Amino acid sequence: MQGLMTHGPRASTVPDTNRGGFLDIRLHSWYPSVGYPDMWLESPVSSVKRFLYINSLPGRPNQPNMSEQRNNSPVFLITGCSTGLGREVALAALKSGFRVIATARRLEALSDLQKSGAKTLALDVTWSVPDLADVAVKAIAVYGQIDYLVNNAGVAQGGAIEEVSPTEALTQFNTNFFGLVNTTNAFLPHFRSRCTGTLVNFSSEITWVAMPGAGLYAASKAAVNAVSDTWAHELAEYGIRSISIQPSGFRTEFFNSTATRPAAKTIEGYDLAHGTIKFVVDEFAAPGDPAKAAQNIIKLVTKPEIPLRFAVGDDAYANCKAFYQKRLEEMEAVRELSTGTNFEK
Repeated sequence: MQGLMTHGPRASTVPDTNRGGFLDIRLHSWYPSVGYPDMWLESPVSSVKRFLYINSLPGRPNQPNMSEQRNNSPVFLITGCSTGLGREVALAALKSGFRVIATARRLEALSDLQKSGAKTLALDVTWSVPDLADVAVKAIAVYGQIDYLVNNAGVAQGGAIEEVSPTEALTQFNTNFFGLVNTTNAFLPHFRSRCTGTLVNFSSEITWVAMPGAGLYAASKAAVNAVSDTWAHELAEYGIRSISIQPSGFRTEFFNSTATRPAAKTIEGYDLAHGTIKFVVDEFAAPGDPAKAAQNIIKLVTKPEIPLRFAVGDDAYANCKAFYQKRLEEMEAVRELSTGTNFEK
């Protein structure tokens, strides 16, 4: 069976499979929403089906064959490489034979990556939109292409939600969310012009593990999940993929760096929030090997097909599975109140 991609000049036929790739939609005339793969939206007006092949390389219209790309080696541009998983992902990509452009706010923090073979650029995701556009031009000029944009740069604002000031909250979102969106938008014209590319967006397992003392950080990472999922749908017709990475704790310098910030204000009595933050800094990052996680991330995102979200780390996998099982149980418990709300026919 064949499904027709109806996307103007890029129209093509691609296999209709059940591998989680298709978004099969019947659009409402009154609500032009888009659902997840295999989710139907019944249209009172039209029975036309649109097939978007989500997060899969085979069948992409105008997709360059890997052997046709320069030097047969895809290019990774990675933000936030001065420490943490960003640095490890850069090293893992280099070890796998990929070309890497490592970025950070301070170039001097990337000297060892440069010695390992990475090209380096200064990039602060909170820069202005014109400045980010200039960086994108410089980055693309290095190898003539960018194939994987790894949005890793981030900061962690600690403190109970009431303790975090509006300025601190805005700083948190400017880096983790708005900076990620603005940086991605700077590179999307390049990806769209080539009808290929993969967005690798770093979120966190904390988006489904409610952690007192890290609510604003979790909120910024939950926003990353939302835009990452949406990009996967919006950009599918351009052959662009998007995945959200949700890591657990790993033994890196992230929690000992300036990327981790306590709230300036402390309110007496928030013992659970304060104790949780101390636990995270002192112990939570200990079990995970960041090099192993980075290797698995590179292996996954370079596959022909990728999921919308990827929990990486033993804790992340277990906690994610428990989270969704619990949510399903809660939904079933209140099913009678959730359903039956339509107008009577």
